[in-house]
Amino acid sequence: MKVAMSEAERSRGLAKMWAHHRRNIPYQIGTLLDRIGRALLSDAPALGRLFARLVARRRLRLQRYPGWTFGAEYYIERSWGALRRGALWEHAVEHRLEVPLTVGWYDGLKVDVMLGNDHSLCLYVSGTFEPNEFHFLGQILKPGMTVLDVGANEGLYTLFSASRVGPAGRVVAFEPSSRERRKLQHNVTRNRLGNVTVVPSAVGSSEGTAALQIASGVHSGHNTLGALVYDDAPAVGVEYVPVERLDAVIDRLGVARVDVIKIDVEGAEMHVLEGARRTLAAQRPVLMVEANDEALRAQGASTEALFGFLRGELDYGIFVFSPETGGVEPMGEDSSASANIVAVPSERRAEILARG
Repeated sequence: MKVAMSEAERSRGLAKMWAHHRRNIPYQIGTLLDRIGRALLSDAPALGRLFARLVARRRLRLQRYPGWTFGAEYYIERSWGALRRGALWEHAVEHRLEVPLTVGWYDGLKVDVMLGNDHSLCLYVSGTFEPNEFHFLGQILKPGMTVLDVGANEGLYTLFSASRVGPAGRVVAFEPSSRERRKLQHNVTRNRLGNVTVVPSAVGSSEGTAALQIASGVHSGHNTLGALVYDDAPAVGVEYVPVERLDAVIDRLGVARVDVIKIDVEGAEMHVLEGARRTLAAQRPVLMVEANDEALRAQGASTEALFGFLRGELDYGIFVFSPETGGVEPMGEDSSASANIVAVPSERRAEILARG
């Protein structure tokens, strides 16, 4: 027998239906915007870039991000804004579109990126790149310091460091790949950073010439003097580049002090350190080093050898970025290394712990 719905039941039903539709409104709007954005990128690139700017993230704060991983805001958090930007990014990758964009960086800096590669996934889509590392550097960099950026790529660490050390300080950025170096120099110039010196060389344990494997543009940060270790980052060419020892470059450029060295050279980190023994012994800088065992082994080293060199030969303590806090903490015998480690002269351990 059919029973008529009461007024109260009808009201509850309508309220439930409206709540369901209201929850879906952001999704429906987002889906519509995604279709519009993709169409504009393909059919009206200038309008597509304007659309991309309209949905760009507005604010970038220098803060820790416990447990950060590559593209976290897009792949894990799935925030509404990141999904809109991600739809444009995926479209650019799928259709091999070259879409230049300018994104905001820390300290009011600007960075030019190409939609569809790793850098734009982090900077434009997600809005962060290695936030814990940058927060740490923000705590220790002071005006007048000198920073060496070994493996500068397009210049994210170079720009930030140059901003923090100021006109009285100095940044020396090493980038052997002509493709990445053009972008690096462009970003330095557009931000009017007169305290940056760009060195077009790889850095190693001895002088000479080496074959640099150039990774595909989508994964432009994976160029290496060894074998490419990521299946999704194939080589698209080889560039023969000069190799210099860090100690020799320091002498040639007349660098009087070295406070921080950041090293990200896709497995050649041990070679860089071996060619910087005199600088490390005399200056005792803070080191930020990528520690990827697979990449290190492709060039005859390992994380075990790297840590042993830092602790045994240099008397440095090793710190990792805590997944719980995003800050640095001493690496114990049983703890695993984060993607990047911080190595600190043993005599400065307490100071760095207090800052980081």
